[in-house]
Amino acid sequence: MREDTDWQPTEAEIAWTKDALEQIAEGGTWAPHGLEYERTGASSLRLVSMVHHAGTVEAHARICKVLEHLKWDIDDDSVERISHDVPPELQAQAQQAELERIQAIVSGWLCPNEECGKPLVDMPLEEVVWANEGLQAYINPETGEEGEATRWMAHITCDDCSQNIPMNPLDYGYIAGEDLFYTWRFNELSALRVLTREQTVDLIDNGGEGIALGSQFNEQEVPPHMQGTYCKLVSIDELTLGEEE
Repeated sequence: MREDTDWQPTEAEIAWTKDALEQIAEGGTWAPHGLEYERTGASSLRLVSMVHHAGTVEAHARICKVLEHLKWDIDDDSVERISHDVPPELQAQAQQAELERIQAIVSGWLCPNEECGKPLVDMPLEEVVWANEGLQAYINPETGEEGEATRWMAHITCDDCSQNIPMNPLDYGYIAGEDLFYTWRFNELSALRVLTREQTVDLIDNGGEGIALGSQFNEQEVPPHMQGTYCKLVSIDELTLGEEE
């Protein structure tokens, strides 16, 4: 199912989508916000589910346009439509179920190097490198409005074949977990780890000092999900020991 759209993708959008699709193994899932696709062949996708919202319907129509340029086939005739309206008393349960569903999907993602195929979850995820990829056009799936936003990617490296793997930040978070997602290694020796409210209070009450992050730290851009947080400075040795525990 899809609607017509006059929108045409840029070369950058086509290239970005091509890179994203090439990282998905056959049977794997690609889940841009509000949509979920399954790779069913060398150059084919099936729309599995979508949020029932005008913005998401438009986003799917645009993805179909990109697929036309890439000469990929898309099966969207039997999509399961998901309502955006969840009763308040069921929201927590629905969110947990959705998180578990997504984590089950990403646990099956493999190194895109066909000669390797190592699961991403078994790679050194703590060595992630955050990179600002510049301004990119986007469509807000909630409103359908167009705009530009800075795109950040989380780059991990396969420790078996040295393949560089750029990931959507949310996908990285699903694979790596909350602790690693909210830990930023800003150099080879040190990292900043976000503190919870309770940890912040405990640190201050015991005479410690943390670091409040803005958009820049040590002349480096701070990844967006770390901006506005209060952090503790930790050594890489501490971080490694913490992961082993």
